[in-house]
Amino acid sequence: MEPASRGLLDGVRAVPAGLRFLRAHRELWPVCAVPLLLNLCVFVLAIWAFVSNLDPITAALSAMFDAGAADAWYEWLWLGPLWLLALLLRWILIGLFAFVVYFVFTVVGAVIASPFLDVLSARVERIESGQVPEAPGGVIGGALRALRAEGARAVFFLGIQVAWLALGFVPGLQPVAVIGLFVSSALFLPLDYTGYLLDRRGVSFAQRRAWLMRHRGCMFGFGATAFATYLVPGLNFLALPVLVTAGTLLALGVGPPDACRLGADAGGGV
Repeated sequence: MEPASRGLLDGVRAVPAGLRFLRAHRELWPVCAVPLLLNLCVFVLAIWAFVSNLDPITAALSAMFDAGAADAWYEWLWLGPLWLLALLLRWILIGLFAFVVYFVFTVVGAVIASPFLDVLSARVERIESGQVPEAPGGVIGGALRALRAEGARAVFFLGIQVAWLALGFVPGLQPVAVIGLFVSSALFLPLDYTGYLLDRRGVSFAQRRAWLMRHRGCMFGFGATAFATYLVPGLNFLALPVLVTAGTLLALGVGPPDACRLGADAGGGV
C-alpha cells in the first residue's frame, strides 16, 4: 500500500530539499556538471533562436493585429482602444513565443543530458534508500533507455505546448493559452522529473499518470515550483540536476505505484 498522499506544500518543499541534498553529497557534483554545461549551451541557443526570429514574428503580428489609422480625431474614440488591445495581444503572443522557444530548447537539452540525469537519479536513490532496481543492458542499455523515455516525454510535452501556442493566435483566447501553458507545464514537470525513478521500475505511462493524479496536490506544488525555477535568471542553469534530484526524492517519499513495485519484484521492471 502507498503512503498517504502529501499536500501542496510538500511538493513546493521538494525543490529546496533536492538542492540541500546535492549540497550535502558533493560526490554527486561531477555527475551534475555535464547537465549544467548542456543547459548553459541550450540557454544560449534559445536566446539566439528567439532574437534571430523576433523581427519577422513582430512584423507578422503587427500585420495580423493592425487596428488601422484614424482619418479624423474622433475616430480615435474607437480606434484607440482597438490599437491598445492589438498592442497587448502582440506582446502576449511574443511572450508566448519566447516561452515556447525557451522550453523547447530546455526539453531538448534534457533529452541530450538524460543518460547523465539517469545516473544522477540512480545515485540519489541509492544514497536515500540503499538500493536501486537492477536494469538490464548495463551502462549502455540504461543510457539508451533514458534517451528513449525522455525523448517520448519531450514529444508529448512539445505537442501540448505547440497546441497552446496555436490557440494563442485565436483572437481573445490569449489569456486562456497563457494559463494553459502554465498548468500543463506544472503537471508535466513532475511527470518528467520523477520519470527517471519510474523508468527504472518499468512503470507504464498510464500507471504514472494515475499515480500523479492520485497525488496531484503534491505533484502540482512540485511542478509549479519547478516551473518557477526556470524563470529565475541564473537559477535555470542549476535546474536540471536539482529537479531530477528533487523528483527522485519526492517519488521515494510519496511511494511509487504498487504495480511497479510488483513488476520490479517479478524481474519485469527496469
